[in-house]
Amino acid sequence: MRLLRFQDLPVMRWRNGGGVTREVAASKDPDSGDEFRWRLSIATVSADGPFSSFVGIDRTIAVLAGRGMALQLADRTVTLSTETEPFSFAGEAPVHAMILEGETTDLNAMTRRGWLTHTMRRLEGAMPIIGGADETAIVFGGDTAVETPKGRLAAGRFDTLVGIAPGERITVSPEPGAPFHLVEFFQSEGHGKTRKRAEKPL
Repeated sequence: MRLLRFQDLPVMRWRNGGGVTREVAASKDPDSGDEFRWRLSIATVSADGPFSSFVGIDRTIAVLAGRGMALQLADRTVTLSTETEPFSFAGEAPVHAMILEGETTDLNAMTRRGWLTHTMRRLEGAMPIIGGADETAIVFGGDTAVETPKGRLAAGRFDTLVGIAPGERITVSPEPGAPFHLVEFFQSEGHGKTRKRAEKPL
């Protein structure tokens, strides 16, 4: 289990100058060079523009900070803010993002279709989390006390806890008004055993 500090994540600037991405964690495919099986990242977006196309990838996005964004899809427009639930879509779908005001910071989870699936949930309040996925990550929205089997951790805004083993229990106690996001990655049938997620509030 590791607590990754947001300020320590490497920063990659977009070619179009519209924002930056920080990769939190990823699992690379050893047979496909740099291709990933799953990836978790945090992006800061400061300008309107199209999303990059990721063929064969399933994506979920959630707004962590800022006024949010409106996503224009072929058949609808979806507005996301810090108070809305995460939104899932196919990585190859044409999506144009419009920033509502200023800049926005968002959380992105991606998995290679047919190999893995994932879920992302926005949660609030103190609660126990029991690892129930092949990979589990928690992205904190503010200062949070985390009780683990090995001791107490102090997480800050946008820090991420990774490496929660299946069956391992932790307790998170965020500051008032600071939601957090639980991201779980599951291997698909035929690519390893899939475990059920487990989480319940206090």
